[in-house]
Amino acid sequence: MRSVLGYEEGVVPNTFVLMAAAVRSDEQGRGHAGRVITSVRDRAVAGGLAQVIAPVRPALKSSYPLTPIETFMTWTREDGLPLDPWLRTHVRLGAQLLAPATASQTMTGTVADWEKWTKMPFPSSGTYTIPAGLTTLDINHTTDQGLYTEPNVWLRHA
Repeated sequence: MRSVLGYEEGVVPNTFVLMAAAVRSDEQGRGHAGRVITSVRDRAVAGGLAQVIAPVRPALKSSYPLTPIETFMTWTREDGLPLDPWLRTHVRLGAQLLAPATASQTMTGTVADWEKWTKMPFPSSGTYTIPAGLTTLDINHTTDQGLYTEPNVWLRHA
């Protein structure tokens, strides 16, 4: 709301926020993601915006669900580029890692919902690692709720 009100007060927007972009799984690995990112950035610049920012879901983070996103985003290869291939793609295209988004998305559901979605039983309340999860799932049988709060990494293409 503040961004809309600020714009009405004469503040000129300078940032495009890319909230989601996806490449079909059968088309991954063919360079489409880089072309999408470049196209969005170029269109933003052509529209007078100085930068594109995005909360990015690191591809390898699900292999390290117990590692905080603040730590994971700092891991690099010997060449100094990010260990994560999706973060690395963005950096190669000129992006700068800005900050962790520790609570980028929050998903809730009943225990039965989570058992259906994950194809896992949750026999008691507690914290669980789940398939493709970037972090852990909290199950509470008393309230019949599962809570999953997914982290991302904010980055900027200038």
